[in-house]
Amino acid sequence: MDALSQPPASLEALRRRKSSLDSDLALHDDLLARLDACLAARAQGNGRMDLPVNIGMGFTVEGVVHDTSRIVVSAGLHDLFLDLPIEEARDFVEKKRRILQKRLEALEKPLAQAEAEHERVSKALKAAFEVPDHASATVAV
Repeated sequence: MDALSQPPASLEALRRRKSSLDSDLALHDDLLARLDACLAARAQGNGRMDLPVNIGMGFTVEGVVHDTSRIVVSAGLHDLFLDLPIEEARDFVEKKRRILQKRLEALEKPLAQAEAEHERVSKALKAAFEVPDHASATVAV
């Protein structure tokens, strides 16, 4: 990659932040789906739940949740966990998810501006140094 197309550190930081938020949102969506499955099982009178547990490297084992009435949820702070009834845990996770979504939405405008600014600066520098654009450069045979 040439120096003119290398994005600035601030743009890279915004991209990493967006990627991290996207990942966190996906994890929260997965957790909400699992909590909904637990709630559905409880509504059908099943107080326990069998589920696959990822043990790494693509391997899973069958796990059993003997009591689906309560769950321990990370509060989002280092080493702070909450033991909540599953209904409250679902509400808590949904609130955390909404906060993450708002953070992601707030990041969209600065990221788009940084992307556009990088594109403008890159084009101006390429024009100033007469660097051919790879997409439009052709080789005569």
